Amino acid sequence: MLSENMLRLLRKLFRPRLRPMNVITINKKHILHNYDYLNSLQEPAVMFPVLKSNAYGHGLEQVVRILNKTDAEYLVVDSYPEYVIAKKYSSKPILLLGETLDENYKYFDLKRTTFCVYNVSTLEYLTDRGKEINIHIFINTGMNREGLDESQLQDFLDLLEKNPQVHVTGVMSHLHSADEVYYDQMDTQIQQFKKMYMEIINHGHTPLRRHIGNTAGIMKITDDFFNAYRPGIGLFGYNPLNSDDKAYVLGKKLKPAMTITSRVVGLHDIAPGEGVSYNHTRKTGESSRIAVIPFGYAEGLFRSASNRIVFKSGRKYFRQVGNICMNICMCQVDDGVSLGEEIEIVTADVNAKNTMYVLAQESGTIIYECLARLDKGIRREIE
Repeated sequence: MLSENMLRLLRKLFRPRLRPMNVITINKKHILHNYDYLNSLQEPAVMFPVLKSNAYGHGLEQVVRILNKTDAEYLVVDSYPEYVIAKKYSSKPILLLGETLDENYKYFDLKRTTFCVYNVSTLEYLTDRGKEINIHIFINTGMNREGLDESQLQDFLDLLEKNPQVHVTGVMSHLHSADEVYYDQMDTQIQQFKKMYMEIINHGHTPLRRHIGNTAGIMKITDDFFNAYRPGIGLFGYNPLNSDDKAYVLGKKLKPAMTITSRVVGLHDIAPGEGVSYNHTRKTGESSRIAVIPFGYAEGLFRSASNRIVFKSGRKYFRQVGNICMNICMCQVDDGVSLGEEIEIVTADVNAKNTMYVLAQESGTIIYECLARLDKGIRREIE
C-alpha cells in the first residue's frame, strides 16, 4: 500500500501542468550579480537580503532558492507566513523583521530564528518562555516607526539583565531618508545609533552585528562601524537614488531581475472615432487594431497609468489604450500581432521604454509599490 507521502508525490508528478497567460520571469544570474555587487561595496560587512512582501513581488520561494547559492548570513522576512516559506526552501538562519502576536512565537524554530525586537512587551513575552532566544535590538534613530526610543532603552536593558537566556546578537535601526541627495539626516541617525549602541554595550552585551543600511545606505555609508547591511530593492536590480545624487552612478551596475509577460486573448478592428474600454477615455483618430491583454489592476498595473504606458511585442512598442480594467487592459497594435502572441508588460532592459521605472513614473508612484502590488497568483519562473 502506498504511503501518504508517496501519493502526494504521484499527484504532484501527474497533475496537469497548465501554461498560464501571465508569467513573471526571474533572472537568477542578475539577482546573484546584484548580491555580489552590493556586497563588494561594503566588504567585509555581510549582507542580510530582505525578502518581505513576497521578495518585493519576485516570488519568495523562487528568490530563496536562488539565494541558497550565496553566503547570506540571514534571510530577512517580515511575517510568520513568509518565515514558513523561507524555512521550507532554505537551511539558512532567518531574521524576523516584523512583529507577530505573542501566541505565535511558539511556532518558530528558535535554533534557526533571530527576532528583531523593538518593544518591552514583546521582550516580556519572549523572556516568559524561559528558552534560549537570539534577538536583534531594533532602536529608533529617527524613523519614528518601529524601534525602541532612547527613553525606553533602559527598561528594556533592565529586563534583559534579568533574563540571560535572551542573547543580543545584533543591534539595528532603519534609515528614513537615505535616498535623498543630502546626507545630513543619515549622518544624524548614525550618530544616534552609536550613542544608543554604546549604552547597550555598557550593559555587558556583545552583539556581533550592527546594521542600519538599506540599499541606499550600502551605496552611501562610508563609516566602517557597521558590519552588516540589509539590501532590499537593490537586490532585485533597482537603483533607489535620483540621478542628481553623487552616489547614483553606483546603482547603474545593478541589473533588474524581473520580466513580466502576458498574451493576446482578443483582437478588435475598430473604426475612426470609436472608443476603447470604460468611459471611452481614448478614442482612435483612424482605423485601429486593439489587442486585449489579460493583465489589469488586480494583477498589478495601476489604473492611473491608463493611456500612459507601452508594451512590447517582438521589436515593436505598442501603446496601452483605454482605462485599465480589473483583469484586462488593451493596447493598439498592428496587423503583425496575432492571437496568443506574447506581450512584454515589463522588461529587465533598463534602456527600454517599458521598464519598471517607467511604469512607476507613469503610475504616479514608486517602484516599491509597483513590485509589492504584483498578484501573488501570477506564476513566477526562474531562468
